[in-house]
Amino acid sequence: MRVGVVDFDERYTSYQTDRAPLRKLVRKLYLRSAQSLLRGPTLDFGCGVGELLGRLPGGSRGLEYNVATVAYCRSLGLAVDHYDGFADDWQLRVVPDSARFESMVVSHVLEHLEAPAEIFGKLARAARRLGVQRLLVIVPGKAGFRSDPTHLTFIDNGFLSRPELLTEAGFRLEMSRYFPLDQRWLGDWLTHHEMQTLYVRDI
Repeated sequence: MRVGVVDFDERYTSYQTDRAPLRKLVRKLYLRSAQSLLRGPTLDFGCGVGELLGRLPGGSRGLEYNVATVAYCRSLGLAVDHYDGFADDWQLRVVPDSARFESMVVSHVLEHLEAPAEIFGKLARAARRLGVQRLLVIVPGKAGFRSDPTHLTFIDNGFLSRPELLTEAGFRLEMSRYFPLDQRWLGDWLTHHEMQTLYVRDI
């Protein structure tokens, strides 16, 4: 791996872990909100430094692309695997077929992709194979999207509400809300305003 990539991995991990006290407090509110929509053992796709994963029930597991971040999570005793979706065609083959999860969360991931609809569909089909019944997607509003140069595709409610998006995988849209305040327009101005969309699969 190139030195520059290693440096970026470590800088990203430090940015996520070295939060000021107020920022940590605010972050907890977002984590609690996401946690309230999840049930049982959860697969945290793109788990970052494991802030949400550490709050989830036993049997939960994280997948993360950043090598330095994976190492950090493991140092905390979290079950996290390095995962390259492009190399795996988003089939989640790193997760054993015997593993079972009630929920899966994809938080602040889709906006980093050039073809989010295609990839999300593949992830949903793989999630179904693992028994997932609740699929939570979290994306930033417009201000949050503009704040990060690595964001490639803006994801809005219209995109995530398309009925054909996850029909093949057996999921249906259950609810969508904005956080911390349930007003879409605030996302145009507040960097840390996000949309939380929950899909469910009937067994």
